[in-house]
Amino acid sequence: MEGMIKSKLTGEFTFTENSYTSKLNIDWNAGEWRFRVLNQQPVKIRAGGRQSLGLAGGEMFLFDDRKISIYDFEIDLDERKITFYGICSSVKNSDGRAFLSTIRYPKFHNIALMKSEVIGENGKIKLRERIFSRDSDVWIIVGESKSDYDSSVVYEGDKDEYYEGDKDEKYEGDED
Repeated sequence: MEGMIKSKLTGEFTFTENSYTSKLNIDWNAGEWRFRVLNQQPVKIRAGGRQSLGLAGGEMFLFDDRKISIYDFEIDLDERKITFYGICSSVKNSDGRAFLSTIRYPKFHNIALMKSEVIGENGKIKLRERIFSRDSDVWIIVGESKSDYDSSVVYEGDKDEYYEGDKDEKYEGDED
């Protein structure tokens, strides 16, 4: 099992957008995930119990300036994905908001797709996505989607985008 997890769900990935490039290393060893973003301390997630990842976890899971705690994760080798469950800090709710992040590794592609969601009031969802490449020579443009609900790229000062149920329906609001 360890060998299959390492071969299908780990590696070194690159994210490139305009002139910005970042590296993400994902490793698995003895029941522990280890994520290292270039020039930062590693984020470690171990099975069993809630783990506070702090602001480093928020940045790693695409919610900058938010603190993330993870309380569980699932590994699905058939679907080639890891799903993390937790809590994201919120200025509107002292208990935080439900958080979900999935990292998928599409078969026959040298990429990792990260999709992170924070579930807010009335089931509204804040969505952030990023595509990482295993091959640093591959340039991937993120944020060119024509979809109304795409929030792959969020620039400072942008309002958060929400979707509820049917993703064609978009809601805008303040930070939670």
